[in-house]
This record gives sequence, structure tokens and C-alpha cells, in this order.
Amino acid sequence: MKRRLSVIFYWAMLVALLGLFFTNDFGLVDIHKTAIITAVGVDVEEGEVQVTAEIAFPQPSQSGENIKYSEVQGSGLTIADAMSEIKNKTGFYPQLQFCRLIVIGDSCREHELFRVLGCFYRKNYSELTANVAMCKGKASELLATSSPVSDMTSESILKILSPEIKKSGNVSVVNLKEIAEMQYSRSAACFMPYIEPNVPGTSESGGNGENVGGESGGQSQGGQGGQSGGQSQGGGGEGGSQSQGGASGQSQQGEQTEFTAARTAVFADGMFKTFLDEKQTLALNLLKGDLDFVSLPFDTEDKHYSFRLKNTDGGIGLKIENGVPKVSLKFKAKANVQGAREIVNPSDNIDDDVVPEAVLKAAEEEVKGRFINLMDVSRREQCDFLGLKDILFKFNYKYYDAMNAVLLDRAEVMPEVNIGSIN
Repeated sequence: MKRRLSVIFYWAMLVALLGLFFTNDFGLVDIHKTAIITAVGVDVEEGEVQVTAEIAFPQPSQSGENIKYSEVQGSGLTIADAMSEIKNKTGFYPQLQFCRLIVIGDSCREHELFRVLGCFYRKNYSELTANVAMCKGKASELLATSSPVSDMTSESILKILSPEIKKSGNVSVVNLKEIAEMQYSRSAACFMPYIEPNVPGTSESGGNGENVGGESGGQSQGGQGGQSGGQSQGGGGEGGSQSQGGASGQSQQGEQTEFTAARTAVFADGMFKTFLDEKQTLALNLLKGDLDFVSLPFDTEDKHYSFRLKNTDGGIGLKIENGVPKVSLKFKAKANVQGAREIVNPSDNIDDDVVPEAVLKAAEEEVKGRFINLMDVSRREQCDFLGLKDILFKFNYKYYDAMNAVLLDRAEVMPEVNIGSIN
């Protein structure tokens, strides 16, 4: 009898568990009933935060899944308030876990950086790996442009912030985590790339290998017109994307925009200080980045050269001698000739990996000059984006209290550059 009851109980439990299994959705969300934020633009207007979200809406189609990208805007005293307005306009609660790009507009220059970005650091709010950048003009206008590179505006921007571009040293790519680490170190300074729109098919004249961009993107129309930077506005990409819920205007028919990020915005104590130009940006990345295949244009007495630098190694050292802080800006690399302003004999190209000593010396002097100029900017702006105070605290702590306030003013710069031929 007991055995029979145990068998009945066993089958009853099995049927109950199978019923629970096949009737529960286990918290799964229908992809057609959700929305994913791929990028966020933040502007500050009249004391309020204005958030523009590039949202991916999955759309059913006969040929399979089709993604529609739209820009939706909300505003409030905090980013969370603005996101709540976006939720009310879309009918979805937008998720930031898949947000890969955060762009802040020029209007954020006048405000404390972590007053603008602070909400993104809240627990379970967004991923700390999202790239962060400042843009020319309004972030809302930037995300509303269309690009020939991709239907998805944020994807076009992320291409100029890619790991490959970062390794070239031409762009100072950073994410939320890296900005917080720099800002809340002893140096209390950070930096991020500065995105500028350009008209496709144009280029800045000069030809020294570091010029980027071209003609500035067209002025926006409608209520957002007249902003500096003048990004063209669009539906956020081709293929059905459109702006909605208060997003900023529409683009001129067929107008598209390219993006560059060769300049760098630097901050001290959370406030914007200045921009680093293309040469200063490369110098900063030579010291801080893990780089490869770096392009270095420079001039000798009679010729213009372009080197390709490999096996690079950079670093910053600090020591105190007789009460004087001495800063070592170190860099070494191997180089070969990638271009020279001369008539080329193809039979001589085998010698490109064997660079004359005088040319190598000129390249070293070019890098040294850039390092000295970079330190001059840090001293003038009182912005320790090189992290010298952090190095002082970690490795020369006994001098920290005495030197911290005067470190940038009293520091002597000693560039140590060694560029050798590949062969």
C-alpha cells in the first residue's frame, strides 16, 4: 500500500513540475515588447539635464528581424528624471545595460562633470565599459545625424573610438570606469575625446598627416539652430529611423555627416579646462597608451617624413632631487619610413626599414618637443592630466604634503626619447 502511494505521489509531483515548467516564462521578455538604448546624449539647458537616447526597436518583418533606430528625448533635474520621461513616451522602460556610448554636449562645459555623468555610476544602472566623449555643439543634434558609415549613428561614432584607432594613438578613447579612476585619483584630472562633425568628402588642408576632418557639418534647422558646432540633423540613420518624442529636428534631405575625434577635452576637479590639439593628443597617448602602428609626421632640414612606429613603450617617471621635482617623459620605439616628400625609386624601397641616423634624430626631437609642449599645457591650465600628483603620492609619499600644491609649477621636464630603425 505504501509503495503504491509513493508511486502515485511521484507521478503527481512529476506532472506538477512539468506543468510549472511549460506554463512559466521564467522572466523572459518578448523582444518585440522591449527597447534597447544603444547611445545616450546629455546636454544641460536652463538648469535641467536633457537626455537624448538612441533606442533600438526590434520590428517584425517577412524577411526576419528588422531593427528600427529612433532618438527620443527627455529632460529633468537628473538623468533618472529624464529617463522616466523617455519611458512615458515610448511605453517601454529603456535598459542602459547595452549602452555603449555616452556623449556630452558643449553646454556641459560650464557644469561639474560628475554632476552630468554621476547617474551612470549608480548600482545596476549602466555598464562602466561604455565609451564617453564630448562633442561639438549639442549631443542631441549629434545623435540625430545620419552617417555614410552606418545606419546607426552611434555605430558610426564608435568606429572612430575603436580599439584599432586607440592603438594608433590618434584618439584618447576612455570609458566610464577610466574617467572615474582618473578624476578621483590624487591628480583629480581626466580627459576624453572631442567629437566633431564634418561634411563627407572634404578634408582639412595642410597635408602633414595629422589633419583630420574638413568642412564643419551643416547648421541644424528648427528650434535647435544656431548652436556652435552646427551638426546636421537627421533621422538617426537610414532604413526607417526617425526622431520622436521631442528629439531635435530633422536633417536636410540626403545630408550626411562624418565624425572625427582627434582633439581631446581635459578636465580638472570636474571642470572643463581646455582642448588638446592633434599633436598634443598623440603625445599624451604615447606616454599613456599601449600603442602599435603609430604614424609620426615630422620635418628634417630639407624633407618631410612620415614614420610608422612599432614596439612602442612609453611612461612617466618622477623623482625629487634637491627639492626640485624632475619629470621624466619616456618613449621608445622602432621605426621605418612610410612616406617622404621626394621622388620615389621603387628599387630603393628595400631600404625603408634602414633609417639614417640623422632622420631618426629629427624624429626624436619632434617627440621631445611635443612632450615639452604637453607639459606646458598642464602647467598653464593647472590640470594634472599626466597624473604626476598620483605618482608623487604613490612613489614619493614623504614629499607629497610639501610638493603637492606646487608640483606642476616647479617640475623640470626631462624628455627621454629613443627611436631606432627596425633593421
